[in-house]
Amino acid sequence: MDDDFDSSRKFVDSSIEHESIVSTEISYKEPSYDEVFRNKNFMKLLSGQFFSNFGDAVFRVAIQLYVYEITFSITSMTLILAVQTLPWIIIGPIAGVFADRISRKALMIGADIVRGLAILALPFVSSIYGIAVIAFILGAASATFVAPRSAAIPEITGMRLYVKAISLSQLVFQTLAVLGPLFAAPLYIIFKASTFWITSGCFFVSAVILGFIDIPSASRDKSELLTFKTVLTDFKEGIVFLLKNKIVRLLILMFTFLIIGTAFAGPLLLPYLYEIRFNAIAVQYFNTPENTYRIFSPLFRSGLKDSADIEYGYIGAIIALGSIIGNLSFGALEKIIGRPIAIFLGSIAIAGYYFAFLFQPGFIAILIIGFVMGVLNGMFSLAINALFAENVPNEVRGRAYSVVNAYVQVFTVICYSVSGITADTIGVVITIAGSGVFLLVTTALITIFTKFYKFADVNPQNANPVSK
Repeated sequence: MDDDFDSSRKFVDSSIEHESIVSTEISYKEPSYDEVFRNKNFMKLLSGQFFSNFGDAVFRVAIQLYVYEITFSITSMTLILAVQTLPWIIIGPIAGVFADRISRKALMIGADIVRGLAILALPFVSSIYGIAVIAFILGAASATFVAPRSAAIPEITGMRLYVKAISLSQLVFQTLAVLGPLFAAPLYIIFKASTFWITSGCFFVSAVILGFIDIPSASRDKSELLTFKTVLTDFKEGIVFLLKNKIVRLLILMFTFLIIGTAFAGPLLLPYLYEIRFNAIAVQYFNTPENTYRIFSPLFRSGLKDSADIEYGYIGAIIALGSIIGNLSFGALEKIIGRPIAIFLGSIAIAGYYFAFLFQPGFIAILIIGFVMGVLNGMFSLAINALFAENVPNEVRGRAYSVVNAYVQVFTVICYSVSGITADTIGVVITIAGSGVFLLVTTALITIFTKFYKFADVNPQNANPVSK
């Protein structure tokens, strides 16, 4: 594993633009947020992210409310989430190849335009099959967008400023994840499906802003033609790199367990509030000479569904607020907190949050537990992002991000598809709490296997030297 640390530092060093050496003594200069603010391209990217993330945040809530309202089926709701995730497996890896071959800027702008156009159609669609088609298109565009953006950020900022820059990016994301649910539920109650037009406009604004940004692409031979053979070769190179790098392999293993647990439990919060907390599902028994039939039907009590929607928005907002605090804290205190501690506490917090549903907590309890989980998860995600970026060179970064995304999304699609069926069979509470138990067990195993995440304990001073 020490060999991997050495190779990762070589990748980091090669991405840093060194100043002229006026002294033979090399020292570490602590990066600051002010340096990130002076990076004009990154700040433009951040402003585009503002609109894109706001549209995403409102859409994530609105689509669940919309599907659940027209079907009152947990299975239908989770299946739509699965369909939206499926393109990450089919299209994501190929998008990563293109992100390392052609203009990353063009890919991002095109993906934003497609998302904006697809969402425009949603208010006119009430069929679950029509929604599924639109969800697939949105997922395909998102999978195409993420690989070039993730690959470009380290090149825009340099690895020395990457942790600070990504913490600001996460700050914008989580701030809008707070505001999105707070706005989404009231907006949906007032405008219903027309709420999707707001999210559509956000993606178009993001596309316009991206047009004014200088976004670096991978350094490749421009004369080399992009053929089916080169696509397959590039894809294979990305997979081989991921398999050879021990640190990346461990990160992928962690993502695997985390995705399995969260994909089972995450989509069930809204049904929990509606069916368990507000007890809004009536159970009627019909006896026949042969069998007893149990039929579930929604109770249309005045304001009940709206109350569940509002609480769902508040819980999402408080978790995101916690993530903001966690991101900022870790961005400022990374050397003091340490990446192993951030990863361990974040993993435990996510597992504990879902396990707590075994005791059927009320609204205030969910808010408190969710806030703590958000803080620790914010530190966790920032530490993981930094580790991944430091260990993947620019030449394969697009493919690496897309291949990893595709890999973890395989489990996401499977778990989304099974989650609703499981909840309808054994109950929402048991499914959520069971996911928490699974995450607690896997966290304990990984902690022991990695000797308390020793692989993550990289000294930033050694990783990012600069000249005096």
